[in-house]
Amino acid sequence: MMINKKIVAFGDSIMKGVVAAADTQNPRYVTSDEGFLKRCERIFGMKIYNYACFGSTALNGLKYLDRHLKDIQDADYAFLEFGGNDCDYNWKEISEKPEEQHYPKTGIMDFITHYTELINRVIRLKVKPVILSLPLIDAERYFNFFSVTLNRNNILQWLHGKVSNIYHWHEMYNVELFKIASRFNIPIIDITTPFLREKNYQDYLCSDGIHPNEKGHALIASAICEYSRNL
Repeated sequence: MMINKKIVAFGDSIMKGVVAAADTQNPRYVTSDEGFLKRCERIFGMKIYNYACFGSTALNGLKYLDRHLKDIQDADYAFLEFGGNDCDYNWKEISEKPEEQHYPKTGIMDFITHYTELINRVIRLKVKPVILSLPLIDAERYFNFFSVTLNRNNILQWLHGKVSNIYHWHEMYNVELFKIASRFNIPIIDITTPFLREKNYQDYLCSDGIHPNEKGHALIASAICEYSRNL
């Protein structure tokens, strides 16, 4: 069990507990007290030191880890949650120049390299790394969200007419997380499957299609609590 252990966490806005405060095309993002780590704190009756930051990639994670070395050297576990921003694109540039080649914020090989280094640094600190997989996204909802002020036809041209390609890229990065965990023989908490079990998993996402809402965070917290029984 993780109870009575020191846990630190590094990740992006999902780890931070960010949700969209309004169900509109321009949601106001806030950090919720019902984020999954806050829920886990209440369930475990302990503090979790959360160093997640909105917009973070795996490379950012390396920088934040170095910044907080003194804070995590006595930790037992380090939760890691990256990938959602790494696989994303600069949609404005794609909207303006759909005929050109475009690349994600972090290419898949660089993502693997950065995540591998992140884990190695945690292990060198004698802290146990625990990877979190990625929650599902709603590609259609996300497309409608980010493209509202852009040229949607140009973006669709670049996507070869398939908005589902956004989901496929996201899932490709998610699959790599399981491969990395297997290679290092370290725990990975599957927070993807709880969303897959829901017939209308979109009900557990914010209006932007990528951030879990508070119901989604409850799913993630339950998965972590269930997994922690074996740690």
